[in-house]
Amino acid sequence: MSRAVGIDLGTTNSEVAIVGKGQARVLPDEAGDLILPSCVGFNESGQLLVGREALRQYAAAPERTVKSIKRWMGTDHKTTLGDRDYLPHEISAIILRALKQRAETALGEPLTQAVITVPAYFTDAQRQATKTAGEIAGLEVLQIINEPTAVALAYDLRPDETERVLVYDLGGGTFDVSVVEITGDVTEVLASHGNNQLGGDDFDRRLQLHFKDRFRQQHGVEVPDDLSTNARLLRAAEQAKIDLSSHSFTTVREAFLGSKGQTALHLDAEIARTDFEALIRPLLDETLEAIDRALQDAKVSPAEIDSIIVVGGSTRMPLIQQMIEAHLGQPPTDGIQPDLSVALGASLQAGVLVGEAVDAILVDVIPHSLGISAVMASPIGIMPGVFSVIIPRNSVIPTYRSSVYSTFSDRQEAVEIEVFQGENPIAEENVPLGSFKVENLPPKPAGSVQIEVHFDFDLNGILTVTATEKDKGQQTSLTVRHASGTQRLSSHELEKAQTDLDMLFAKTEVLHDLELTAEATAINYGPALQALIERAEQALETLKDEPAEELQTLLGQIEAAASEDSDEDLEALQSELEDFLYYGLSGTEA
Repeated sequence: MSRAVGIDLGTTNSEVAIVGKGQARVLPDEAGDLILPSCVGFNESGQLLVGREALRQYAAAPERTVKSIKRWMGTDHKTTLGDRDYLPHEISAIILRALKQRAETALGEPLTQAVITVPAYFTDAQRQATKTAGEIAGLEVLQIINEPTAVALAYDLRPDETERVLVYDLGGGTFDVSVVEITGDVTEVLASHGNNQLGGDDFDRRLQLHFKDRFRQQHGVEVPDDLSTNARLLRAAEQAKIDLSSHSFTTVREAFLGSKGQTALHLDAEIARTDFEALIRPLLDETLEAIDRALQDAKVSPAEIDSIIVVGGSTRMPLIQQMIEAHLGQPPTDGIQPDLSVALGASLQAGVLVGEAVDAILVDVIPHSLGISAVMASPIGIMPGVFSVIIPRNSVIPTYRSSVYSTFSDRQEAVEIEVFQGENPIAEENVPLGSFKVENLPPKPAGSVQIEVHFDFDLNGILTVTATEKDKGQQTSLTVRHASGTQRLSSHELEKAQTDLDMLFAKTEVLHDLELTAEATAINYGPALQALIERAEQALETLKDEPAEELQTLLGQIEAAASEDSDEDLEALQSELEDFLYYGLSGTEA
């Protein structure tokens, strides 16, 4: 039986987990680290850096490093690293390949299948971009599942009676809230809501702007607006945010942040937790509104919620726990691992899909309404371009629905079916998914020709739209595998992307091996001898003729003796070098 992993591809951090003997566990790297920072970069020699190594160089080399790429998924935003531009799904593919390698090293076997999580409110374009990233990384993506759903799967309590759980997921770049019913092994999502552009990154930026204001107040000049300075301030803001989760005050010091004339200017500022909370409270109020929307969609009152689970690194802030308790009348449940539970839940679903003995059944929902553009009559007249919903958001998947429409004009020969995803009553304000035409309609008066539009949405997020003209029975259909602007790669394009990624990782392995070889072959002279050699090399720049040749020969003999591990010869040569530098240079002109 093949094995499959579960992957939490996060904005800030990512993890990979697997199920064995019914138990899920997160897989560590060779150093025992369970978390991989979602950061990619290149060092000065062109070696690929993924994870902590990339994150360490971010403040010093932001032009060679990228993080929080998840916020750009499903768009054509380009990031320049080294000598080429990368699309968001290409950066994500690098992170996924690193996780794949981590899992293969930990388990000692190849792995090619995965379940990958996404925010519940991700659009079709963002989901397809995630799936494409997995394919480029060499993974067969068995399923894309929602992060709050994965958390509910990992929830330890499996009651015989139905328990309603609210999952509040606030990560580095996205926010989701889901209302879930858990009965025994069955996890059913009732409703989801969220914001794909709200998370810890936004808190960092507000704190970064606060520090810029403090610097201006202290010194009367603006902070330099360059990549490196902004990256340093952002790093300081993120660390301050972390510190304020466990301390009431923290001090931020950034040296040489700017200058005034010949005077170097530094940032030295103390910030209280209450000041930070005041900066971000408007953003957190938005999450409470999303809770209310999800409860309303699920037709559940706050009093009917049995447990509240909070996940995502940002939920470590005390204010979030306090606001949720005040809003819902009960505190969040302890015992959930906020950084690991998403990956653990994804691995459980992966185990189910490959036949592992896992007691879990997932019933998920569609996060966005699906429908078409239609012409509708209203009290103020005929309104074109109205969004007619066929599958409402939070419908359980897989699902299928149909609606019947009529022609608008006399002797109308064709209708165009334009498919959209979203919640805006105006069709064009939503995300377009595709369009097709039903032609050769019978020449009848307006409203006489009926067309049934059928939507079929499967577990893999593939929407099939079929339009049937009811008189002749003719059908036309459209299969939506991607949203507008996110083209699915052809087999040739996918193969090329995989080859490029293979070459990138192979080049990095070669450079890494060369570095290890250089370290292994580097001669360790010891501090005393090393200091003598450095003095001798400086002296060679000024010596001429015979003294220079003599010193050069002596240095060569020392290198040979060190390479051969000849301690006795090396000790004698060190003494000879000391004599030369003390006596041999005394009469030499510099």
